[in-house]
Amino acid sequence: MSGKKNLKVRQPDKKVYFFLDECLPHQIADILNSIGHPITSWFIEFKGQQGMKDTLLIQYLGAKGYTWITKDDEAKAEHEKDIRSAGISVVWIRGLERQKGKPKKNKISSMEVHRMLTDKLRALERKIANSKTALYFLLYVKSGHDELIPAHKQITLEHFFNKHIAS
Repeated sequence: MSGKKNLKVRQPDKKVYFFLDECLPHQIADILNSIGHPITSWFIEFKGQQGMKDTLLIQYLGAKGYTWITKDDEAKAEHEKDIRSAGISVVWIRGLERQKGKPKKNKISSMEVHRMLTDKLRALERKIANSKTALYFLLYVKSGHDELIPAHKQITLEHFFNKHIAS
C-alpha cells in the first residue's frame, strides 16, 4: 500500500452526445468532433440531406439520446410539446444571425459560436450527464472589457417559452 486513500470519482449517469442543427454551420461540429468532443451535425448524421421537419428531428434526437444545439427560432415558438415528449436537452445559441438582409441584433459570428462551444461544451456535458431530467440552456456571449466572453445560463423550459418567444 502506498498510503494514499482510494478516492472514488463519481461517474456521470449517462453519456451525452450533442447534435448541431442545420441552422448552424456543420463545420463547427466537425472541428469539435475531430478533437474529441462528443458532437455530430446534421451534415454527418443525414449525409448532407437538409430539410427534416422539426417534429421528426426532435423525435429522432430523443430516440438517439442526443442533446440538440440550435438557434432555431421556430423550435422555441412551436415545439415545446415535442421537446418535452422526446425528453431531450436543448442548448439554444443566442445572437447568431445568418439571414442576409435581415436586421442584426446582438450579432455574433460563426467563429464566436465555435469559441462558445469550445469553451462551454464540457461544462454543459457534465451538467446534462449528471441530471435525471432534460436540461435547457441559453448559450451567448456577453461583453467584457475588450472581448466577448462565452457564457451560459441554465433555464427551465417554461422560462424559455414564456420569456424568449418574442425575441
